[in-house]
Amino acid sequence: MLFTPIVLHRTDPAATSSANAAASSARRAVGEVEALKLDVERLLLITESLWTILKEHHGYGDNELIRRITEIDVRDGKLDGKLAAEPPEQCPHCTRTLIRRRPFCMYCGKPVISNPFDR
Repeated sequence: MLFTPIVLHRTDPAATSSANAAASSARRAVGEVEALKLDVERLLLITESLWTILKEHHGYGDNELIRRITEIDVRDGKLDGKLAAEPPEQCPHCTRTLIRRRPFCMYCGKPVISNPFDR
């Protein structure tokens, strides 16, 4: 009787670790994309609901909305469906450059009131 030898391939532990880390990162990215899709859908629903309220209770029309969207879009000189990035603001207390999305100045510690539509 002939026996066929079984060859076991050893895997490189570093390669296995890298592959596992990549797979984990990919799963995390897919989860984040799905969460963003849900956020966008929710925001679209909210936006349409608010627009419907404005139309029904205040008489605004779709043409007014389109005109305003265009007006805001071209503020940066381009009609491209995007808002232009705003230059960094200065602290009204110490005049140093503010870090975005911080409720306070990191230099003087005083609170900073920001525009709710800043991105």
